[in-house]
Amino acid sequence: MRGFTAIEILLVLAIFGLLLASSMIALGTLRGGSDLQAEARAFQRTLEFARNRTIASEGDARYGIYVDMSTNPHQYVLFQGNDYVSRQQSEDEVYRLLSTIEFGSVSFGGGPEVVFDRIQGTTSQSGNVVLRVKTDPTNIKTVYVESSGAIEIDSSVVPTDDDRQKDSRHVHIDYTGRTIDTGTEEILLDFGTTLYPIAIQDYISGGQIMWEGTITVDGENQILKIQTHQLNGGVGSNETKFSIHRDRRFNTKALTIELSGDIGTLIQYDDAGVITPGTSAYVLLPPPPYEQ
Repeated sequence: MRGFTAIEILLVLAIFGLLLASSMIALGTLRGGSDLQAEARAFQRTLEFARNRTIASEGDARYGIYVDMSTNPHQYVLFQGNDYVSRQQSEDEVYRLLSTIEFGSVSFGGGPEVVFDRIQGTTSQSGNVVLRVKTDPTNIKTVYVESSGAIEIDSSVVPTDDDRQKDSRHVHIDYTGRTIDTGTEEILLDFGTTLYPIAIQDYISGGQIMWEGTITVDGENQILKIQTHQLNGGVGSNETKFSIHRDRRFNTKALTIELSGDIGTLIQYDDAGVITPGTSAYVLLPPPPYEQ
C-alpha cells in the first residue's frame, strides 16, 4: 500500500483550510447579526431611559444621548444637561458598542446628540442613528427618534432592486455649495393647484429649520414635516442637510419642494409617493430610496 504524496497532503490541508475559513465567516456573520440586534435594542432602551428621566424631572434636569464615533469601539453617552458641552460630567453614563458593531451615521437635529424636553418628553432634535455590522456594512438597523419623543427601530439591508417603485416616509437631502438666507427665503410646497410658502425665519429652533403641518389640498389633508440636521454649516458654511417626512398614508397629492432663492427643486413626489430627485444644482446626491 503506497503512502500519501506530499502534493496530496497539501491538497487535503488546503481543502480543510477553505472549509474552516468558510465556517468562520458564516459564524462571524451570524454573530454580527445577533450583536446588531442586541446593540440596536440597547441603544433604543438607553434613549427611552434618558427620555423617561427627563419626563420625571429627575434633578430638575434634562437628559440626552451623545453619539461618539471618534472612539474605538464607538460609544454613546447618556448625559444630564441642556446639551453635551455644558452637561454635568459627573453624571455621564458611557456605553461602548461591541467590537463587531459600529455607528454608520448619526443625523440628529443637534448633530451627534439628542436632548429631551421636560414634562412632555418631546425633542426639537429628532432624527436617526444607523448601526451596522463592521464586516457587512449593508446589514444595518436604524433607530429613529421622532419630535414627539417616540423611539423606534427599523432594520433593512441596503437595497439593490433599483427597478422597484419606492415611496418615502423619511428622506435626507444634502444641499451644498449655497448659503440659505434664513431671514428672507421660503420653503415652497407646490401641490399643483396649491402653493404653500413657509417663511424659514418663523421656524428656526436651536439653529435648525423645524416645521411640520397639515395643508388642505383640494379638500384632502396632507401632513408633512421638514427639518434640517445641519443648516449653513460645514466648510464654507454652505452645507445643509434636509430631512423630509412624507408618509403616503397621510399624503395623496403630488408635491414639489423648492427654496425661493433657488431656481431648481429639492425633491419631487408623485401622488403615490414615488420620488424624483431635485433639479437644483445644489442637491449633491439624489435622495436615498426608502420603502414604505
